[in-house]
Amino acid sequence: MRNSFTGMVACDTALQLIAGCAAQFPVRVMRVPLADALGRCAAEDVHAVSARPEADISAMDGYAFAHAAMAAASGGLPVAGQTVAGDLPEPLASGFAQSVLTGARIPLGADCVMAKERMRLAENGRVMPDRALAEKGANIRRAGEEFPRGETLLARGTRLDWRHSALLACQGFTDVAVVAPVRVAVVSSGAELAVDAPDARADSNSPMLAALLREAGAEVVLHTVPSDSPEALSAALAEAWAEADVLVTTGGISVGQTDNVLDALRGLGAETLFRGVTIRPGKPLTVLTHRQRVAFCLPGNPGASAICAVVFLLPYIRAAMGDTSAPACIPGAVDFAFTAVAGTTHFIPVSCHAVAEGWRFSAVPTVGASDIIAFSRASALLRIDPETPAEVGQVRWALPLQPSGI
Repeated sequence: MRNSFTGMVACDTALQLIAGCAAQFPVRVMRVPLADALGRCAAEDVHAVSARPEADISAMDGYAFAHAAMAAASGGLPVAGQTVAGDLPEPLASGFAQSVLTGARIPLGADCVMAKERMRLAENGRVMPDRALAEKGANIRRAGEEFPRGETLLARGTRLDWRHSALLACQGFTDVAVVAPVRVAVVSSGAELAVDAPDARADSNSPMLAALLREAGAEVVLHTVPSDSPEALSAALAEAWAEADVLVTTGGISVGQTDNVLDALRGLGAETLFRGVTIRPGKPLTVLTHRQRVAFCLPGNPGASAICAVVFLLPYIRAAMGDTSAPACIPGAVDFAFTAVAGTTHFIPVSCHAVAEGWRFSAVPTVGASDIIAFSRASALLRIDPETPAEVGQVRWALPLQPSGI
């Protein structure tokens, strides 16, 4: 049979082959302002240029003094001025206290700070503890206690979010080196996409895949070939792939008479990495390579296309953009039983319900690989392999459909 699925690979084999391709992706580095770095991955390790804090500072508004001097002064110590954050205070004169605000440097000679509300300022201008004297060293943030100069603040591959913006900004960084976004061309094809087709169909896969890829940080360009013509398809694929790092096709990858994507890509010089995966839905998934570029050929059925994109395409995109983190799967107890077909890995859309013990996974009703609405009702994908059937009450791990989790 033309373009048959003989020699399909298992799910884990496909993931390993894809990971190997991602490791060879020619990474591009760019510097961007911190405000534009969210969602990008650090292209290099980032080290602290100074300790934090750079010097001993006060942890609160209060008074700084030498502990021994305060302990020996029955009438308290006179106050010599005030230090605020940003000041470089003179050394503290012997036998004096100094007013300090939160974040202010501790003057040389002081080794204790007490909160203003725990001190009593007498009419003669002397300050003393209202009750017990704090311990020596109290309420002082020591230089470098958070991290020293040279500490690795960000490891290469860290996906940046608001927390890292604060960390970099506190060190005076205004921009950061990140991995440039992967350029993806999404090509949908088929005579049914023509507006004047007798049985015209709306293209739901392209908008879905574009949203999914852009959410992952990729740059996406959409192409449509409203025809089953092999010549028109080949020309469109050549044009799309010439300007992209990754080509994603949807539809035309099975074994029907109008399924011409595989032949067209081979005609452009692409070599097959694998042809078909033993999964359900999504069996037709095919990946090809050509000069360090990769083509992901997804099934045309929306449900199958979505599963293949989440499970196989997104890990490649993230890895190619420097993200070294593992997929953020979540544990939960399944409330249904399911046994996979022999030799086949199943991916089941599930809804997730918060219970006292954590999460409970329920199978979302679906009509099969063409289902679209099931994914709007689902929160995650549950993988079930033939050797590990799901049983009621069993704890399994599910892959969230949203990058932020459930």
